[in-house]
Amino acid sequence: MASRQCHVHWINRQGKVDAMIGWWIVVAAQTPAERDQTIDSKPALLANWEVGPGGIDWLHRLVKAGKATQLAFSGYPNRFTAQAGDVLPMFADGPPAHRGPAIIGDDYVMPANWQGNVIFDHDKIGAYPPNQVLTIDAWDLS
Repeated sequence: MASRQCHVHWINRQGKVDAMIGWWIVVAAQTPAERDQTIDSKPALLANWEVGPGGIDWLHRLVKAGKATQLAFSGYPNRFTAQAGDVLPMFADGPPAHRGPAIIGDDYVMPANWQGNVIFDHDKIGAYPPNQVLTIDAWDLS
């Protein structure tokens, strides 16, 4: 992926100003340990997409409600776990809606609330029981 320069400033959870273009979110029907040990993770992959800076707010709401746990905060990735019954119904119409700013880079413009490269396997999403542990990785695209 080519390096991108960004002119969006975002206040992170620690109150520091970050410049970022968004997130690549990957949802897998695996525990974090299984995800880290798996060579071919495609069979467990349920969904992945790119989204603007506000695109992980839904995960923070799940954490605040006690329905998800955030395990890593670095952005490479931010890692969350949650049960399928708390997450998968949110995917009925694709990625959760979000509010984010337009992003203007040196050679690109991303509109407000942008989403891209959306891949959802609805057959797999519908096949997992509500108590299935999911690992959700949010990779910083900056």
